[in-house]
Amino acid sequence: MKNVLIVNISDTGNEGEAIRQVLERMNFLVCVKSIGRPNDFIDVLQGKIPFDFDYVILSCHGIDGQICMPVLGENIYFENEPRKNFSADDVSKFIKISGKIVINLGCTTGEFKMAHVFSEKNIYIAPEDYVDGDATLFFVIRLFYELKKGNNLKNAFKIARESDKETLLFGLFQED
Repeated sequence: MKNVLIVNISDTGNEGEAIRQVLERMNFLVCVKSIGRPNDFIDVLQGKIPFDFDYVILSCHGIDGQICMPVLGENIYFENEPRKNFSADDVSKFIKISGKIVINLGCTTGEFKMAHVFSEKNIYIAPEDYVDGDATLFFVIRLFYELKKGNNLKNAFKIARESDKETLLFGLFQED
């Protein structure tokens, strides 16, 4: 069975916890990393997590193709720590993980530039538009359910994606 890292970024309710509970029930080994500050997310992008993961699920919000970061008081940020949401350019500065399957649940994080940055060395799955939160939860659970049944990633993705008009907003990106 494959290892899954769930990264909770900002406030997505209990989405990450719900995913964790279901995936553990399916016998996936799951680790949860909560992001309290932008540098925590940079650690994930650079693979500085003491957990060998195959899949990383980014449970976050997205707006205009960017990953929403927690907002801290100015006196809380470290020197040189990013103080805004992460654009594709920001991700490209830090990303070092490769050979992973990255599933981003943030709205619009499947836009071209973000998808290109993540998919250069990974397989990337993300919504290309604004998607209903219930659909993101259902999509990721259905995806892993199909993987557990033995479907390969592309077939599992196709089945999960075709559930309804909201899940159709997810794209799978892979550079050749």
